[in-house]
Amino acid sequence: MKIAHVIPHSITFPLAEHNGRYEWLLELVTHQVAAGHEVTIYCNPNSHVNGVTIKGASDNLYDKKEQNLANFKLAFENEHDIYHSHFDSLHFEAAHLTQKIIVFTQHWWPTKESVGLAQMTHPTNVWAVPPTKYMHDFDVANGMQTKGYIHHGVDLSPFRACDPSEKNGRLLSVGRIAPEKNIELSIRVAQAADVGLDIIGRIPDKYQQYYEKSIAPQIDGENVRYLGSMHKPELALHYAKALALLFPSDIHEAFGLVGIEAQACGTPVIMQSGGSRGELIIDGVTGFLCGTDEQFITSVKKSASINAGDCISFAQKFSIETMVSEYTKLYSVLLS
Repeated sequence: MKIAHVIPHSITFPLAEHNGRYEWLLELVTHQVAAGHEVTIYCNPNSHVNGVTIKGASDNLYDKKEQNLANFKLAFENEHDIYHSHFDSLHFEAAHLTQKIIVFTQHWWPTKESVGLAQMTHPTNVWAVPPTKYMHDFDVANGMQTKGYIHHGVDLSPFRACDPSEKNGRLLSVGRIAPEKNIELSIRVAQAADVGLDIIGRIPDKYQQYYEKSIAPQIDGENVRYLGSMHKPELALHYAKALALLFPSDIHEAFGLVGIEAQACGTPVIMQSGGSRGELIIDGVTGFLCGTDEQFITSVKKSASINAGDCISFAQKFSIETMVSEYTKLYSVLLS
């Protein structure tokens, strides 16, 4: 199958820094190539990905939107079986340029703009692929065309449980430093439970001031530590050694790969309840769903009772191989 992935022109491979969304895409296309598919990524033409054809419009367009539309047009000028968009809504504006099938992975919670464009343009050749049933139900209720949902997959190979003697008894927070991640709650919970907290994640430029004002003053280097951004091999060690992963971010986050990665290491996840969270852990078995600070604190105290084997078994459902297989099935259904 000839597959075209279309992503923002601003993205260049290899990635200069950790970026979960496009690391996920690289894993998807790597496995698609390994399965014998012919894969092209339309992005910045200065990119390189092993086994993948890279194409992109020239950099002479000053308008970011026009630059990205130019990549769509270039993709449609080439013969592919399926076009896979990784934009929020731009595919709705580009859909009239082709009669071929466009699928788009919903990496973000649907914005008012994307829902409005879907309802206004109503293209028959554009299909949403939500990563959870919760988002799928939202899409259907708002008139988005979808064939179902596909849970995001994780390359589970770097993630392993450690010997129980290596557990460090500390809590862990993983993800970019941003207000919607609710890191302040993680700090409050760790302090109230009298447990150390390690914070791992990059600080986007636009949130540097937020970090300096709201997070940095609470970091003392011992009880609360900021460890910077990490690649997966090092991150996996921190997952495995942690008492639990705290995940109190906004319920409209699209998925939550870090929760699956932690469980793959045998570490329970303590999550904000609501939204799709019930799809990402088994409450009381691989972690806990919480609605208040008090529930988070109580769950921290109970987290040592969670069986690591249950966490690992549950995480297997979210393998990258399963996800790639589901996307291949979806492509075939839409092309039939």
